[in-house]
Amino acid sequence: MTPVPEADQEGTVPDTGSRPRPTGRIGLTSLGQVSQALGARLPRLDDTDRDAMFDELLPDGDAFRRYVERFVWLIVLSAAIAGFGLLADSAAVVIGAMLVAPLMTPILATAAAICVSDNRRLLRAVLVLVGGTVAAIVVGFLVSKVSGNTIVSADDLPLEVLARTEPGLIDLAIAVAAGAAAGYVAPRRDAVSALPGVGIAVALVPPLATVGITLEAGAGRLAGGALLLYLTNLAAIVFAGALVLLVGGLRPADATSGRRVRVGLLITVGAVLAVAVPLTIHTLEVIRDTRFERQVVSSVREWDDTVEVVELTTDVDRGRGDVELRIASPGQSRPAWELADLIADRHAGGVDLVLFIETAERVEVSTR
Repeated sequence: MTPVPEADQEGTVPDTGSRPRPTGRIGLTSLGQVSQALGARLPRLDDTDRDAMFDELLPDGDAFRRYVERFVWLIVLSAAIAGFGLLADSAAVVIGAMLVAPLMTPILATAAAICVSDNRRLLRAVLVLVGGTVAAIVVGFLVSKVSGNTIVSADDLPLEVLARTEPGLIDLAIAVAAGAAAGYVAPRRDAVSALPGVGIAVALVPPLATVGITLEAGAGRLAGGALLLYLTNLAAIVFAGALVLLVGGLRPADATSGRRVRVGLLITVGAVLAVAVPLTIHTLEVIRDTRFERQVVSSVREWDDTVEVVELTTDVDRGRGDVELRIASPGQSRPAWELADLIADRHAGGVDLVLFIETAERVEVSTR
């Protein structure tokens, strides 16, 4: 009788002429084994609840055709509402467009398809998303074209439009939290009423309408910022939603699909990191510009506390600050070079200052 070799310290049993075979002990260095161990301990979503969720997010057969028809109408109408609301500088109208917007369902369907490794459903969800994205941009462009607004340059754009062209890391954090909330709500029919609130928290259609409006105005850089905001929201919602759905029990029926699920999650992580890089750069630039603006204001107060800042434009490029300042002075102000020196000392770098001084004129009127 051939003796059975003892297991070595790694938990494997040598086999003559072959690689060591695991004895069933989980090696924590393997991502796949770790995820299997976690999956065995997490709850699994009931098949009935899973089918109901998919029927709600992205149905099959004839119901899918009706879903697409309804989706097209809602995306066109919500983009039109958002476009007019943005041009009217009305936050209330823009919020109304968020309530009508149907983009949250195909985004959640994308996250759910990744969780169950359903490539067919994933492809359909992505196609619906792409079509809706293009349609919303086109509608925003047409709304700006026919609205009659006199937008000659980017300076004429309303504040509601400009607010969606400068995304930052806070927008990414909001989208991650909203995606997690959407992933929690999706399989729970008793909590589905919270989904419109998620749609309001994270803007989807308004940034796309902004892309169309800014493109029509010839402001390509601003259009790129609005598109980045939308892509940030999209990537973060898919990632966070898929993660919460997995933890909540939405997993593939067979273990062999686990690798494809991990690949899908890694792709979404890569997408989030891809948008996080420009967001981080922009956020740092905003922090730098805000700090410089505060340095200018404090320098003005020290230079002459009797003047009032009427208009201030600042920019920092390669460490050098550019300042265009308009002040109202009740009398004779101190020399401008003293103000430039004060700003340069606080900024610890070179400063170019353009100063406009508005002096108050005294007018005496006598009556008989």
